[in-house]
Amino acid sequence: MSSSAHVSPIARRYGRALFDAAHDGGSLSEVRADMQQLASVFADPSTAAVLSDPRVAQQRKGALLKSAFDGKLHAHSAALLSVLEARNRLALLPQIPAAFEELLDQHEGRLRGVLETARPVDDAAKQRLEQALSTSTGKIVQLETNVQEDLLGGVRVTLAGTRFDGSARGRLEKLQLRLASVEL
Repeated sequence: MSSSAHVSPIARRYGRALFDAAHDGGSLSEVRADMQQLASVFADPSTAAVLSDPRVAQQRKGALLKSAFDGKLHAHSAALLSVLEARNRLALLPQIPAAFEELLDQHEGRLRGVLETARPVDDAAKQRLEQALSTSTGKIVQLETNVQEDLLGGVRVTLAGTRFDGSARGRLEKLQLRLASVEL
């Protein structure tokens, strides 16, 4: 699940309620598996569009979900579906797995980030960087890698909303700003 997905405040509240119920019930791993399953289903834009389409009756949406997931979800996850249907909030369902994953990451002391490089990076280099960041933050760091050829060289890491730019492109932009601010 990507942390970059938009999660509304309402979806966060439902995600928090689900997380609290799963945590108190000792079923975090089962509910996490359910949320991963739901996230993979809603990764298809057409599936998420059906839930947000006001022309599709709420009962029809609920029936589709029940037929797809009946007996396959933990009791907490199934209860969430029932509550969302009863409150006419099924359109929030695609956002809730990301909200749940964020809370689980906080609970487990994990930070997710993005590593951008000009060229593909090997797993050993990525693991060394994750380890160094884990040591400095005191949390378990997991990085998703993206190749951005316009960086020219070096790396750029975005972690917990903070960007660390060690790329050649970033250094050139800083130099350009400094030169532009010099009075002649």
